[in-house]
Amino acid sequence: MSPIDLANMLTNAVEMSKEAAKIEGPDSILIAYQPSSDGLLGSVLVYGCGRYAAGRTVAYLDGLPSPESMSLSITRGHAEELSSALRKTSRAAGTRVSVGMTESPVEGVNPETGAATWGNFSVGYNEKYLTHLHDSDPHGRFDQIWSRVDQLASSTGEPIAGLALHVGVLSRLSRVKGVGEIADLRTTPLPGVVAAKLGEHFVALLGEVNRENFVSGGRWQSGPGSANQLWPATK
Repeated sequence: MSPIDLANMLTNAVEMSKEAAKIEGPDSILIAYQPSSDGLLGSVLVYGCGRYAAGRTVAYLDGLPSPESMSLSITRGHAEELSSALRKTSRAAGTRVSVGMTESPVEGVNPETGAATWGNFSVGYNEKYLTHLHDSDPHGRFDQIWSRVDQLASSTGEPIAGLALHVGVLSRLSRVKGVGEIADLRTTPLPGVVAAKLGEHFVALLGEVNRENFVSGGRWQSGPGSANQLWPATK
């Protein structure tokens, strides 16, 4: 696939998952592959999730995709490093990197050093490894989170009025890559969470600010604020 497309997907997952040091959240980025029902096309999906925001980017492949579904995780730090390395490759339109995912770790050889490497996930460019990593979540601790992201990103509802969002969450949208300049907001089946579609392939999930909690200090200490910082309640 295109190295810049993959770099953008990783960047988007990283940016949507970043939280302050005191706030816990998944420390992994999920990378998944899904073949189409006819086996002619394949989709690569990259997910990131924090406490207040999540995101999913999709890229579509053609050619000879794998007929088997596969997913694994890499750490946020490794995702950032790989994104940086991908952006240093050629930006020519026809440039491609190879992506390999296996259920069990496999051995490889680093062509620059000749040393053996082991991992479930590899990305290669010009017969060299850009990365070869182990699955950072082999026991599926975050599987329910990724399933929920899929559900909410695919089940958006009505346009939104009366929405309050944290400014820090909004700023993340300005850092995602490969998308347009419009965020189209919709409700989701989960109260307090809205979906924002940016471009054709990226969906962000954003947690609303609870007005009462904000004024009193906030369940997650986003306040204390004051009532005059918010629009008057409507009946």
